[in-house]
Amino acid sequence: MTDMAPNPVDPKILHGLFVRMVVIELVCVAVAIGAFAGFVMGLGKVSLVIFAAALVAGFGAQIWFIAGWAKATSKA
Repeated sequence: MTDMAPNPVDPKILHGLFVRMVVIELVCVAVAIGAFAGFVMGLGKVSLVIFAAALVAGFGAQIWFIAGWAKATSKA
């Protein structure tokens, strides 16, 4: 039985993916906080839609990062 050594992954690729995900997450959090504050101040249901969209976009960014990580590690 032979053990296959793990293939090295370029850390620059993973770092770039991570930085992009963090930036997207920070923007989504800021938008979500603003939308929730708008809802609390009585700006209506549109604020809740914006809040939900920010949450979905944030989770989408995390899924995109994980998919990019899987792609980068499978190519190595």
